[in-house]
Amino acid sequence: MAVKNLIPERRLNPAHLLRLEMALLRKHYGFLSAKLVGGVLYVYGYCQPTEYSITYHYKVVYDPKSVPKVYVTEPEIAYKDDIHMYSDDHRLCLYYPPDHSWTEHSRLFDTIIPWTHKWFLYYEIYLISGKWEHPFVEHRKL
Repeated sequence: MAVKNLIPERRLNPAHLLRLEMALLRKHYGFLSAKLVGGVLYVYGYCQPTEYSITYHYKVVYDPKSVPKVYVTEPEIAYKDDIHMYSDDHRLCLYYPPDHSWTEHSRLFDTIIPWTHKWFLYYEIYLISGKWEHPFVEHRKL
């Protein structure tokens, strides 16, 4: 007879999780600002991919019941299928959900924030080459 694990998986309380996220972001990234509003974490940051680049401003919206969403707040970047943004709300496409890069156990400071900065670097390369150079899974609507 097989014995199942009788100890339930422990999950963090959503309020505690968001406070943990804020503390980790403050510890690792002094240039970010964050605030909690109604059980949702809003993180504001900026990125200048190279010394010759403009500075991009972004917002991360993280509700623990969902995945983090990242939006460019300045300058406006027009949606195009080939620059890895979602067509419905123009948030950044930072990872391929079926590969489980982001899970409920992931933390913003070592996933979403670095992935966002990497996205801006590849966007700058796209502006030069006209092609998204980072490896990706095709997801355009045909």
